Amino acid sequence: MEPNTSNQGNAPNESTTDATKEKNIRLFQRGLTWMAVGVGIMGLSFMIQFLLFQSDDRSFIVPMYVLTTLGSLCVMKGLVDAFGF
Repeated sequence: MEPNTSNQGNAPNESTTDATKEKNIRLFQRGLTWMAVGVGIMGLSFMIQFLLFQSDDRSFIVPMYVLTTLGSLCVMKGLVDAFGF
């Protein structure tokens, strides 16, 4: 019996692979955007903490936890979008 060497039925559809590539590129770009937003929020959080740490009469617990948590969540969503977990 001879092996089947025809590619009929096994060849991927060109439009499907192009659409998949476009989708992956779009998701990767969206992931990079989310990561940049997360890093920006965490940088803002750091600046607020640095400024409020010098003042004795203000508490900086809320911006410390809220902004850092939001930044971390944005970075995690970016990683999920970019690498497809």
